[in-house]
Amino acid sequence: MVDLTNRAAEFSAQYKDLMEMAKNKNIRFLQSHVVDNVGRLRSKLSPFKLSNVGESLNAILYCVSHGEGQPDGDIVFESEMASDANGYPNIQALADPNSLRFHNWRPDTASVFLSGYMLDGSPCPVDSRHILLKACEALHEKGFQARVGVEYEFGIFHADEELMQQGRYRELRPWGQTLVNYEMNRNGEYQDLMSDFLSRMASLNIGIASVVSEYGFGMYELALSPKPALEAADDATRAKFHLNELCAERGLVATFMTRFQPPGRESACGAHHHLSLWQDDKPILAAGTNKLSKDGMMFLAGMLEYLTDTHVIFRPTINSYRRFDRGAWSPEDITWGYENRTSAIRAITTPGANACRFEHRVAGSDVNPYLTTAAILAAGTEGLELGLMPPEPMKGMAPDGSARRLQSNLKDATDDFVNSSFCNATFGSHFVKHYAESRFGEVAAFEAWQNARITDFEWERYFI
Repeated sequence: MVDLTNRAAEFSAQYKDLMEMAKNKNIRFLQSHVVDNVGRLRSKLSPFKLSNVGESLNAILYCVSHGEGQPDGDIVFESEMASDANGYPNIQALADPNSLRFHNWRPDTASVFLSGYMLDGSPCPVDSRHILLKACEALHEKGFQARVGVEYEFGIFHADEELMQQGRYRELRPWGQTLVNYEMNRNGEYQDLMSDFLSRMASLNIGIASVVSEYGFGMYELALSPKPALEAADDATRAKFHLNELCAERGLVATFMTRFQPPGRESACGAHHHLSLWQDDKPILAAGTNKLSKDGMMFLAGMLEYLTDTHVIFRPTINSYRRFDRGAWSPEDITWGYENRTSAIRAITTPGANACRFEHRVAGSDVNPYLTTAAILAAGTEGLELGLMPPEPMKGMAPDGSARRLQSNLKDATDDFVNSSFCNATFGSHFVKHYAESRFGEVAAFEAWQNARITDFEWERYFI
């Protein structure tokens, strides 16, 4: 991959043009975003400037935990990137000029993504954007490009600072008091909020195909328009970030945890990834209704073959596994089918070739979309490389025992990830070790919390 010096030289002319454009637009401020290990934006606000020599970046941003200290104080996990042993150093970062966007609701503000580089100028091996770029380059070497669109399901609640500070999130009141899908009048403010959100996203060149209510109190879904893979992941991350921003402005709070209702009640929050393959600006997946091209079949076979290896990327938290429920269309096994929402991968071939795509249904809304997209592309590319072929499609829910099962907990999924020769070869051993350390940290945090408490089960079962 290209090092910092060469990438900065490549970007230099764009920086100059964008600085002039920003001056003409009276842009005064710049939000600089770094994507952390779990897919959140870590951002700083500064006077508008783009530098072709890069800037400093605190490496600890790649080592933060999901909860950032909640509930038991685990703030970071130590790794080769940042630890007591190396003194938690700074590395380098460079702004991607192709990611610069101007905000219509803050007309003096723009935002840009930074990518990390080590002090020797090499790409940071645990930076999510680099991981995805590497997967895109491998697919491109095969002569293909991918277009990706992410669907997020999420919850919106009325914010209550006192309850939230006390960790009493389950007592928050849902924003929207019916369970009806596609209910435009669920809440009197619904159309205003969502219209404002769509307008803000349009100013960032982020297409929102639709926003709908989902089956759950306070539950909604947004579907992003397809883009080339890196821009699609940028769009998905920005959409989350700015939805949270808008909700906060209106006395609301959005959540992307995968299950905030007890299992068996209402829906959980998925993040279905829609992916199509293109060659020379032409779609290449379709071969007719409920038929895939040979390349499409090989790509599909790769996605299925390496799903257990990469499963932890699609279900990265303790809460992710609360979403396991085939009856609610959240896959538990490795299957595929045409228009089959009970399978891990749904093949969509209608209404025509341009719309032909795979819907990867495993991920929940708590994922890092750069890593999930990279995992999908890398597995599919390996399928093309090896000429793999998938099993027969399932017409409906797979009978028990008829398909390989996905791991049912975070520890097992992480064990398989760190021991996978495919993952170590594809993502690099440095990233695999780093990401596994972060996931084992989640397991340890949960076990420490659990061991320090007597559960409701124990009180009710054993007290009398």
